[in-house]
Amino acid sequence: MDSHPSKKQIHWNPRPRTRPGLHLNTEKLPHHRPAIAQLQFTAHAIMAAERIDVRAISGFEIIGKSPFTIRLAEGGIAAIFRYGAIVFFNATEDEKAHLLQTVSPHASGAADLKVEETARVCVSPDEEEGPSGQDIKIKNADRLRLQLIAEVMAKATMLSFQERRAARDFDLSEPLARDLAEDGRFSAKPSELLKTVGNMLLAENRLNGRAGVLDRPDLLWDNPGLSGLYARLEGDYELHDRAAALDRKLTTLSHTSETLVETMRYHSSHRLEQAILLLIFVELCLGLYGHFGR
Repeated sequence: MDSHPSKKQIHWNPRPRTRPGLHLNTEKLPHHRPAIAQLQFTAHAIMAAERIDVRAISGFEIIGKSPFTIRLAEGGIAAIFRYGAIVFFNATEDEKAHLLQTVSPHASGAADLKVEETARVCVSPDEEEGPSGQDIKIKNADRLRLQLIAEVMAKATMLSFQERRAARDFDLSEPLARDLAEDGRFSAKPSELLKTVGNMLLAENRLNGRAGVLDRPDLLWDNPGLSGLYARLEGDYELHDRAAALDRKLTTLSHTSETLVETMRYHSSHRLEQAILLLIFVELCLGLYGHFGR
């Protein structure tokens, strides 16, 4: 007889390696659903103002916040940037006009609707993503890809806006330099000179402080798989090269503004010295008259 008690047989049923919720089909996630159903549509970027308070805009369905992205009444989409750019996707003229009218009370600074970027977006799941001629090819028209395209087109539009302003400021500074070269004096009024200097100083601040042209979009930190698309778009729109060229122009304008300020200060001090000498001369004449006139 066996003195050891019989051991109960252990039945082990291994758990499945896949657990509910850990292996989701990413194509069904909200940000991977196509935000626009059409396979071809237009992307249009404009400069609506110098600054827009996006937090004050209401009355639209918000589908993204970085950048601020809304759905328009007839199915179009718009991305609004605080430095004044708006990028429309598949939007009708009525949708654009309505949004510009809504944004107007919350915008500041002059718009420049002549500055724009336009591209055709084509959904091609089997082709490489990126620019192709006048087209931008993407595998899926989801929110993230549209926001990424909006980031690049908005920056390109802002650069065009600043390039036009820099050219205008150079045109304003050329006559001033010619005046100094000819007779050493300005023909413009002091208020006009100060306005020119102020525009030169503000140009660099607008570029570096508001737009962050060379900064990576926030959405790339959470979605590194879109970095290749962003790099190809950034290269096609020449953001780095244009920003560097504009930076050189703004540096020249900054030096010019400093020269103008110093020249104005010199002329002011020179006139002040002349006034002091004149007062001393008058006082001396009065003293002599009082001394010898008695």
